Amino acid sequence: MKRARLAKNQDRRIRSGHPWVFSNEIAEVEGSPAPGAEVLVEDHRGMPVGVGLYNPHSLIAIRLFSRRVRPIDEALFRDRIGRALTLRERILPVETTYRLIHGEGDFLPGLIVDRYGDYLGVQSLTAGIETRLDLILDLLQELIRPKGIVCRRDGSGRTLEGLERMEPLERGEVPELIDAPYEGYVLTIDLRGGQKTGEFLDQRENRKRVAREAHGKRVLDLYCHTGLFALHCAAAGAKSVLGIDSSRPALERARENHRRNAAMKDVTFREARVEDVLRAFGREEERFDLIVLDPPALVKSRKTLDEGVRKYVTLNASAMRLLAPGGTLATATCSHHVDAPAFLDLLRTAAKMAGARFRLVEVMGQSRDHPVLLAARETSYLTMALAERIDGPTPGGAPSDDVLPDDAAEESTK
Repeated sequence: MKRARLAKNQDRRIRSGHPWVFSNEIAEVEGSPAPGAEVLVEDHRGMPVGVGLYNPHSLIAIRLFSRRVRPIDEALFRDRIGRALTLRERILPVETTYRLIHGEGDFLPGLIVDRYGDYLGVQSLTAGIETRLDLILDLLQELIRPKGIVCRRDGSGRTLEGLERMEPLERGEVPELIDAPYEGYVLTIDLRGGQKTGEFLDQRENRKRVAREAHGKRVLDLYCHTGLFALHCAAAGAKSVLGIDSSRPALERARENHRRNAAMKDVTFREARVEDVLRAFGREEERFDLIVLDPPALVKSRKTLDEGVRKYVTLNASAMRLLAPGGTLATATCSHHVDAPAFLDLLRTAAKMAGARFRLVEVMGQSRDHPVLLAARETSYLTMALAERIDGPTPGGAPSDDVLPDDAAEESTK
């Protein structure tokens, strides 16, 4: 095992529990370890800090897997996968669709595994995981015994690791579309072509919470993707639900999910750009009682923070204008660069731009099958806020046509 020695005082954050070592924190690396190789991390005095997987091509040069000196071997992966499964069986005892392994949150950096009933969707995101895929897939087959596995290797984050986007690896028999039980529903999942591993599972609890606001309401679901917020709201007794997204494949699955689970409910899905719909509804003075705004990540790096915040503000201001007095906005960000306090600040700016006042009802995060490490704020990436409009328009709001840029966001790319 090669050694990587940290510069002076660069061990403090890592000793507090953070799993990443950045390239500018390393004083020297012994030899020339290949991408994905094990390295022993030492402080500037030569004292061990932990063991991780090294990638010279990444800003995150080492991802720690252990705080003691030990090999990153089959025994480690078997233990971590087993612990992750035990946690899900405890917090979701009757569910079989959930995030099974959440990278750093389950002490397996670079590995994502979602379980969809009898099938697994896997993402390989780092060089360390890529070089150990056969071992990982073998263990998943042994411990979970799925009918099939699809391991996606097309994520945009792979480029940050110097990895090519590649065709998926598959084990077992996987149909073009699978059925997955989810919170009493049956969902249609595309493991090969859907977003991420096939579906977004991190809003599990938030969907149920938002649905509690939906009874008897006109609901607008923006960036609806496969319609899970819309489905929950319809099942909870919404008067009507309109879902908007620009992705035709996602909307086909949304309509199928509606047909299979809530066919008698008044739910409509429309293929359109959210920005165009917001402008049109603003001109037509349409009003809704509940608006769900769950856009893709608009801030993917610190370099795009200011631009992304402006987009969040304009989208939220436009949605706020469409709320009837007493209506509720359920709005989210999945950008870890925009934490909960920052998100609330931009919502205050949006409310001022919209010329409306709001009462904050609740602030929520990602579901528990997406664990957050207290020592690593980057693992907390999802914030959803519920806010109630408490009066009608007030002077000072900008006209809706002056709010939205043409490229405010791209639907279904969270």
